[in-house]
Amino acid sequence: MLSVTDSRFQDELTREAKATGKLAKSYEIPAAFRNNTPERIAAVLKPAKERGLLPDFPFGSDFTEVERRIIPALQTLRQKSVTPAALLPLALRGLFATKNRETDEAIERMGLTKATSLKDRLYRLLLRGALRG
Repeated sequence: MLSVTDSRFQDELTREAKATGKLAKSYEIPAAFRNNTPERIAAVLKPAKERGLLPDFPFGSDFTEVERRIIPALQTLRQKSVTPAALLPLALRGLFATKNRETDEAIERMGLTKATSLKDRLYRLLLRGALRG
């Protein structure tokens, strides 16, 4: 199981397994299985995904079409929100984005159509920019 575990957690899980006697004290995870990171796996699967061989939800999903469009935009917002400066290009993109039905549906789904607070209006702007990109 440790060979397929996310490598960010392998060391801690190995220590716990050794401490409880589930693994020999001398056990080491083979080097071939020490690079199981989300980034590496995404890179390896990227060609197949680009060819349409790997759907986002291979076993189905309860997400609506609008929600499936929102997911990548929210992931972009999460990545960019590390620093305020990284959000600026999204805000500018949102400011100059032309209105369209798909973006309006996503903004409505997020409950931001009638945003009144500055925070919600800014979030709507950022979401519009992330959806455009």
